Amino acid sequence: MKSFLFFVILLVGYSAYNQEIDDISPNRYRFKYKSILYKGSRLQITAQLRTIKNSPKFSGIPEEIQVGLNELFIDAKKQAFPRVYKKKAILFLDALYNYEKFVIMYNGALYEVVEKLKRDMKRIDFKLERQYIKAKTAVDRIKKEDSTNTKEIQYLSEERQKSLVRLASHRWMKNKFDGYKGINIVENPDDLITEFKKAEAAYIFSLYGKKTVTDIKNYLENEIIDFYYNKAILEIDTEKLDLQYINKYN
Repeated sequence: MKSFLFFVILLVGYSAYNQEIDDISPNRYRFKYKSILYKGSRLQITAQLRTIKNSPKFSGIPEEIQVGLNELFIDAKKQAFPRVYKKKAILFLDALYNYEKFVIMYNGALYEVVEKLKRDMKRIDFKLERQYIKAKTAVDRIKKEDSTNTKEIQYLSEERQKSLVRLASHRWMKNKFDGYKGINIVENPDDLITEFKKAEAAYIFSLYGKKTVTDIKNYLENEIIDFYYNKAILEIDTEKLDLQYINKYN
């Protein structure tokens, strides 16, 4: 019994000794980041970092931002000294998780912008239709009262066409925005939101931490209006536009 107990104590002591040697070995790396312990050889920890970098929550990182992250990752994995490796690895992880915070801010800001525009579009829908009706009425009136005034007729006709295009484009945009429901519209976006997010992500990232969220939302609002308007111009058919408030003018 005593021999067995001695053997167990010896085995535990040997394991602890090996663990201690393992931890202080120049070929072993050990550090903690966000409650995660990174421990092992340089190749093992680098594999951990790569797994995190390639995880689903970091998928879809814009190429411009991905380049910077890859540079930090490469710089970390080539370090041969544990202390330097740890420093570089933490710089990489800081940048990676900072991007995660950025995504949360970006999605939240864009969602609030979309919700605001939905309200604004409902409010100005009547206004744009009224502008078109007035422009159309002006053309009809001058053709009836002064049909030889071709210069004025041409000018008013152009104004009518502009107001018609604005109204038709607005209706196309409003239809798209009315279909957006909940935060899912930015976390699992349709093709249009996806295209817009990718196009603006790198620039918004450059503003992150330098500008307020309000500034970023103001920028996003202006840009998304232009983005959707340019898409609408290619899709609208002014011949098929239905007037929704026509009775208000009769």
